[in-house]
This record gives sequence, structure tokens and C-alpha cells, in this order.
Amino acid sequence: MFGKKENFKLDKLKEGFTLKVNKKTWKIIEVAEYDWSGDGRSIEYIMTSENNEEAFLEVEFLKGDFEVYFSQAVSIEGYLLKDAINTKEIVFSGTQYFLEEQYKGAYKNLTKRGSWENLNSFMFYNKNEDILTIEDWGNNKFEAFFGEEIKAKSIKNITSN
Repeated sequence: MFGKKENFKLDKLKEGFTLKVNKKTWKIIEVAEYDWSGDGRSIEYIMTSENNEEAFLEVEFLKGDFEVYFSQAVSIEGYLLKDAINTKEIVFSGTQYFLEEQYKGAYKNLTKRGSWENLNSFMFYNKNEDILTIEDWGNNKFEAFFGEEIKAKSIKNITSN
């Protein structure tokens, strides 16, 4: 009568799936992969909400458990991002963040069947454990994302298309 409840592995979701994060429903529109060389691989879901917000859910299966990061793109001038990488700190929205982790890797959009692109990722944290990630794609091309690490169990209502 109510249908079978399916259990989906967080690193095996597909385009068209919907899920609930932070009390908002998101639809996966693209799937990408990161290869962090010796630090493993992660899957990234590019998602949109009902009111066309875009967000990113990065999932890595590490030591028998999922590490999950939820973020949204933020607009910060490239020269400020470059300076943050050099000084290992940045002020964003009135809060200071410090560089705690950095990774070298490659990225491929699986949905668009893109080619592998090299990048360096820099993760800055504040005292509340919010994360400001700066991605350096080379040739003075930078992107920034603001988010947080979330618990896998906080992702609710995963449904396939």
C-alpha cells in the first residue's frame, strides 16, 4: 500500500534524485567526481531547490563512514581569494577564517562527460566550523564556496526519479 522504502548509498545517487537537506528539498541535476590523488575520491552532486537556488553536496566514503559537505557558491573577488591562499586567512561576511586543509586533485563532470581538470582546494574554517572553500583552477581562475560539514543522517527523504 505504501510502497517499499529504499535505502540509497549517499555516494551512488543519480541525476533526478531528490533529497532534503537543511529543511529544503533539492534535486540533483549533475554528478561530478573529484580524485584527490592519495587522499581518495569524492562524489559531488550539483543540486537546485524549488526556488532555483544552487547547492553542492560532496560525499566521500572514508574509513567506513561518509564525510558530507553542503555548500553554495559565493562571490568573492579573485585577488582576495589569491591573497587568502598566500596569507592563509580571509575575512568573509565579517568573520575571520583560517586555512586548515588543502588538497591537490582533479575534477570531472560525469553528467556533461567533461575531461579531467586539475585544481587545488583550500579549506578555511572559522571557530563555528563553517567552511569557506577556495578552488584554484590555475590561470587566475578561482571559485569560492561557503558551507558546512553535515552528518549523513541529516540527509532525509532520498527518492529516485
